Amino acid sequence: MRWIISTEKDIAVDSNQMRARREYIQRVSGVEVSPWIKVNGPVAKEYFCCMSNDGIDGTSITAHIGDVYNLCSLREICSCKFVVANTCTLRRMLGKEILYRMMSINPEVELFFAKQELSLSSNGLFWQSTTLINVGEFGFRTSKSERLLYRNRDKGLMEAIKKSFNRVSPVILLGD
Repeated sequence: MRWIISTEKDIAVDSNQMRARREYIQRVSGVEVSPWIKVNGPVAKEYFCCMSNDGIDGTSITAHIGDVYNLCSLREICSCKFVVANTCTLRRMLGKEILYRMMSINPEVELFFAKQELSLSSNGLFWQSTTLINVGEFGFRTSKSERLLYRNRDKGLMEAIKKSFNRVSPVILLGD
């Protein structure tokens, strides 16, 4: 499995947190994980990437939604069986929009989004977000879904992902 992390300072805070994140991936996947390398992404951005040698054909992305949107348009990302987006959705239907774009390349791909939490913005509005908090538990800031993934790791990585992240359905339902 491929693990991609934004190089933005609010996500990849420092080398200690990146080291802790890699150790977390090893514990969650239960296999050896390659060192982080910097890779070029779309729109002239760089990302950190590592691979877990688990035979799972998927990609996990921890980044802001704009980066997730751009990365999920890449054939290398869309061609795998699933993508886990550890990010905020910000607006309704955005997950479906990303999934539809990915399915135009790979009709079988699945998309999972981090569980959203209700947050209060600086101007007093409530919105759904994936807040990275709680440095103490793992040594880096984690989302609710990352904490759930760790708790469910004994079920196997794919089952833990299904229990810890929300699958984006391609079907549009009333209320979506």
